[in-house]
Amino acid sequence: MDTFHNRARRRLFIGLSVAGVGLMLLPGCSSSQMTRTTHPWERQVLAANDGWAAAEGGTSGGAHAQPGFVFEVRNRAELVAALAVGTPGTPRIVRVLGRIDLCVDSRNRPVDAEAFRDPAFDFEAYLRAYAPAVWGKQPPTGPLEAARQRSADRQQATVVVPVPSNTTVIGVGRDAGFKNGTLLLQDVDNVIVRNLHFSDAYDHFPAWDPKDNANGEWNSEYDNLSLSNATHVWVDHCTFDDGTRPDHTARTALGRPMQHHDGLLDITARSNWVTVSYCHFRGHDKTNLVGNSDQSNDSDRLKVSFHHNWWEHCGERAPRVRFGQVHVYNNLYTGSDQPPYPLGYSIGVGVQSRLVVQNNVWETPAHVPATRLVRLWRGQVLAAQDNWHNGRPVDLLAALQRAHPGVALNADVGWMPSWHGPIDPVAEVAHRVRAQAGAGRT
Repeated sequence: MDTFHNRARRRLFIGLSVAGVGLMLLPGCSSSQMTRTTHPWERQVLAANDGWAAAEGGTSGGAHAQPGFVFEVRNRAELVAALAVGTPGTPRIVRVLGRIDLCVDSRNRPVDAEAFRDPAFDFEAYLRAYAPAVWGKQPPTGPLEAARQRSADRQQATVVVPVPSNTTVIGVGRDAGFKNGTLLLQDVDNVIVRNLHFSDAYDHFPAWDPKDNANGEWNSEYDNLSLSNATHVWVDHCTFDDGTRPDHTARTALGRPMQHHDGLLDITARSNWVTVSYCHFRGHDKTNLVGNSDQSNDSDRLKVSFHHNWWEHCGERAPRVRFGQVHVYNNLYTGSDQPPYPLGYSIGVGVQSRLVVQNNVWETPAHVPATRLVRLWRGQVLAAQDNWHNGRPVDLLAALQRAHPGVALNADVGWMPSWHGPIDPVAEVAHRVRAQAGAGRT
């Protein structure tokens, strides 16, 4: 079948050389439109010892890309074509110019929920059918739920863009990035994502789960950046937020606030050897999940480092961890107890997690207690040292124990971080992170 994507892919194979640098002609671009906009970081590899992504051979992304596999993309069609050309493991560098809307049609025109809605899906009828007083606590089934799922599948086919192994995706300039969709790193190895602003991965058709919490919850599907069974990944100097449609502005339905966004950056399903550095997460509820299920078989996986990141007005999951050996150091947390995103907790100590938390800074209103900085989710151990809360040392393990006096907790996580560079003195963390974290903050 001669689909749009097949035609775009054929056009991508037309090579061209500009100013001595091999570039591929992307769909919709003439040779006069192609420019040499190299980024000084695009062939950088992760430095030795810079977090868990430096282990087991390190992370180089597309640093070894041949000139014909260096691409510049300005829209979704060009992005998809650049990621599809060649074999899946061919090293490639994808330079992102400007903010790319991932929720567009084949002519790069923005589309809304009506473009994906199955004709049989009527949201108001859905609410009447699955109201708790009518339907009860069982998961929705039947024609309306099937129509919602078909609508969701249509959206997913457009807004989720998979990234292959041995790839560097890098923003050029101060405002490059993606909106209205997801970059998916699934079953891949060796990927670098840098200098990008991710915004508003909006789910038009969230699912109703009547068994989630006491009164049911709406659950959305899309993260801005999602890692699923992805290994050797470095995410650096990126900004993540919900854009102009934050969840606190959404309607209430079936008695619960609707949720149209999932995580900002989630690391799940046996992902391993990941470093997240100098990123800015802001204005979001459930921010970073490491490990997606208490029942998953993720032992000896989910080795992740978070360093020099800024969580600004994030409600929770910064991060929430299951199973993993996760090193959280030299990060800044700024929050409040006021809407729209009051601080519920920052670090979640989940089942079989082995967290080492050191030299981090929390800045909150004075009356917010230390017990709000950490939360227990069936975990048992936490190693924490040299952390500050409002300019004073805070004992996170003791705070966790105070919140759970009947649970036996200890600091024996069974491992010692070795994959890291120099750890900054805690007194320097807030200034450095504010100055350097996020896209465009080189």
